[in-house]
Amino acid sequence: MSPNTWVIEMASHKSRLNPRRISPQRMPLFNDTFARPETAPSTAGPLENPAFGEISTILSVLKVTGLLPIYEQVSSYEVAPPTRTNEYYSFFVRGVVHALTVFNIYSLLTPNAAQLFHSMRETDNVNQWIEMLLCITTYTLTVLVCGRNTKYILQIINDILQLDQEVLRQFGVALSNQCNFSIKYLVVIVCCQAYILVMRVREVEGIITPTSYILIAFFAMQNGLSATYIVFASALLRIVCIRFQFVNQLLNGYTYVQQRNRSRRQIRARMENFAEDSLFIYRTHNRLLRIYKSINECCSLIIVCFLGFSFYTVTTNWYNLFVQISSNRGGITSQIMQWCMAWLCLHISLLALLSRNCGATTREANITSQILARVYGKSKEFQNIIDKFLTKSIKQEVQFTAYGFFAIDNSTLFKIFSAVTTYLVILIQFKQLEDSKFDEETHVDT
Repeated sequence: MSPNTWVIEMASHKSRLNPRRISPQRMPLFNDTFARPETAPSTAGPLENPAFGEISTILSVLKVTGLLPIYEQVSSYEVAPPTRTNEYYSFFVRGVVHALTVFNIYSLLTPNAAQLFHSMRETDNVNQWIEMLLCITTYTLTVLVCGRNTKYILQIINDILQLDQEVLRQFGVALSNQCNFSIKYLVVIVCCQAYILVMRVREVEGIITPTSYILIAFFAMQNGLSATYIVFASALLRIVCIRFQFVNQLLNGYTYVQQRNRSRRQIRARMENFAEDSLFIYRTHNRLLRIYKSINECCSLIIVCFLGFSFYTVTTNWYNLFVQISSNRGGITSQIMQWCMAWLCLHISLLALLSRNCGATTREANITSQILARVYGKSKEFQNIIDKFLTKSIKQEVQFTAYGFFAIDNSTLFKIFSAVTTYLVILIQFKQLEDSKFDEETHVDT
């Protein structure tokens, strides 16, 4: 089904200025993700919204490197486009990146970069050349797509902030997130790239030329920033997932399971707010679907390139480990083991993070129709509201796709490893065939 069928507009309603408190009788108990302040915080002043406080470090890195616009924070629930000076800065950084990209591609095609291909692998230098070219392509495409989608990224941020503001006014609930993983992954990215950089410099034979230094440093920076953007996309998906959870838990308060242990008077008092809450749930769910679709459109092309680069890197490093272990040269060396483990740790962890957050957000977006089917609506008026919402929900198909080629969810990591295993078997068979032919030729010569 076309993604355009995700959104069905409803008539807007005016949110109340005073927050409406939710008693335990009105709402089911939330988990720690939903914090309830005693008083609603003021929205005036350039304050930092808690929704983005946990990913502020990654946001700062991406803004400094030109991948995100240096936006101005108007209030806790609104950001403004970058000033002219900040916009020029982003253009300058992107220009430098493209100039270095052209220089590095030119250097890879000349003999100046020959000393970089001192292989710590059983694969030949062509594979390392392809790996570096894939890295350059991924990062260059990331810069181009981010520059093109500047307005859309700002719109996504503002949509999330406005939704948080409406939830705070309507229910007195300040939504928080579980995005602390972003700092941990940023540390892992920096450590892995620094370690790989040191190992690459130590393994270069002879005196390192300035061209080689530029190639090595820029290669590490490209890897790190491409990986950082994947963490940022995963954090955005996590933020959207938390808001889907809030909507689903709010709707779950009206299900048969929640209502069956209450008296008729309690049910009647609770259902008095059903029409208003259902309208809020309907509108919020549609807004979240729009945000979810916008994130997919902004990040899908970058994710496709990164998945291709990760697939190639994981495959070559597993193949290198297998060949080194199975060879008769005294076993695998510690340098090769550390080199391969650093690459595998970086890419496998990022693939797992992306798959998990995509799968969780998609599941929360699709589970709404299942909760709707269990909503208690005794009167005809309430049942009509439920039927209209349910009719829209069961017809939609929510998926986070890699530029439309395939869906990304919890099964993506398994599918990638299945493909890696298949290619490893093919590569190993060719390796064994090559070794057998070499042994036959050696035996004939002797």
